[in-house]
Amino acid sequence: MSSEKLLAIDIGGTKIALGIADHASFSSSGEFQRVEKFPVPELRRPELVIPVIVDRSLQLLAREHPVAVGISIGGPLDHERGVVLNFPHLPGWKDIPLASILAEAFDSPTTLDNDANLGALAEYHWGIGKGANPFLNLTISTGIGGGVILDGKLVHGVASGGGEVGHITVQTDGPLCDCGNRGCLEQMASGTHIAERARELVRERPGEGRRLLEMVDGTIEKIRAEEVLEGYRMGDALATKAWLEAAEYLAIGLGSIIHVLSPERIVLGGGVAMAGDDLITPVRERLRDHVFYIPVDCIDLQPASLGHDSALLGAATMVALEVES
Repeated sequence: MSSEKLLAIDIGGTKIALGIADHASFSSSGEFQRVEKFPVPELRRPELVIPVIVDRSLQLLAREHPVAVGISIGGPLDHERGVVLNFPHLPGWKDIPLASILAEAFDSPTTLDNDANLGALAEYHWGIGKGANPFLNLTISTGIGGGVILDGKLVHGVASGGGEVGHITVQTDGPLCDCGNRGCLEQMASGTHIAERARELVRERPGEGRRLLEMVDGTIEKIRAEEVLEGYRMGDALATKAWLEAAEYLAIGLGSIIHVLSPERIVLGGGVAMAGDDLITPVRERLRDHVFYIPVDCIDLQPASLGHDSALLGAATMVALEVES
């Protein structure tokens, strides 16, 4: 039996989120009727995870066929073919034709896109990015992703490579990135790197890292970006150095994007960006040291407004727009 329901699926490294929405009401409100989240099954390979996604989704749908299915996932993918090229957070997720697999399972049109792209789409239609042109959305978390919207449409580019701002080079002799390049923005300013840099500084200057070590009961390996932020807020010198270095690299990366795109608004989302003004303010200050040709203060830099479910919301928005077109 068919319906007018939209199904959105967001596949992460540790959890999966499903959202069901009535197409007509979603198009005017951006609200789900129901959202369900569950951990990625313990044996995390695609042939074991995908059947669980299908079964849980059909339960939510009361066994009806959705009018359209939107899928969000991280990592390199081919948007046009609906293929996951490599999702590094789960084993075996390489060259998986996920859109066609789920289209057959649900007997419904199915579209796949990158989680950072879909976060941008959600912020543009339902959040703080609404109406901005051009619009750039950065997701700063374990890694760094991005989405660019120009004239109301996502920029996918050749090989679905548009918006991969995490792989802009910001230090030519920097650490090796999983992509094969050195000194990518992701390697210099992600939550992962902020924590690694703080640990490095504590090891180099043990007498100066007492506050950070106190937060983690003396175990350097437990230092995360959250502790670095807390230390920065407390005025800890090592935490401040690690945090502001990341802000500097973000400003270098954003400066390059600004000179190409000159976006009306830039939104920073993801776990690290939940720091709000503690990230926005130093990044904005450092942008003034890297952007001169364009009046950088005219570019609106804001924290994201939609929280952790933005990619799920973007997946539903993507297919709602396709149904309407």
